[in-house]
Amino acid sequence: MSMVSDMKSVVTCITKLFITTSVTLSLLTFTLGCGQDEDHEITFQQLFSNPDQYNGKEITVDGFFFQGFEVQAIAKNLEYSGHAEGHLVLKGEMIWVKGGIPREVYDELYSQSMMGPEERYGKVRVTGMFEYGGKYGHLSAYDYQILPSKVELMEWSQKDLAH
Repeated sequence: MSMVSDMKSVVTCITKLFITTSVTLSLLTFTLGCGQDEDHEITFQQLFSNPDQYNGKEITVDGFFFQGFEVQAIAKNLEYSGHAEGHLVLKGEMIWVKGGIPREVYDELYSQSMMGPEERYGKVRVTGMFEYGGKYGHLSAYDYQILPSKVELMEWSQKDLAH
């Protein structure tokens, strides 16, 4: 009878150890997960009204990418430049896109060359590390920068732009 009692004690002890270990690992996993930076999908208005809140964090923002002579940026909108018929440029505050965008997305963008060198543009969703507080891009002309980790092309039509 003593041996049976000892076996029950061992089984109970092992069961308690297993439960304690499982709970500890679950809590540890939860705690570590909570400490990671989350990807924040935000609007340009949210971003520019409080850039310190997003500085050094991974964000996702939808906007228009434009790459041309000394420009590689995203902004909320495009507008007609008025310099050549149909010529589009970024409108509003811009974010420098450090390193550009992936070739497979770039190749799918619209192109224009009525003002000189070829320019590319299109609507994109960019996820990446946002930076604020320095001067970025060509001639340090930008107050904001994003280092993309993911770029997706979004559907839109030039007909949506007001002339």
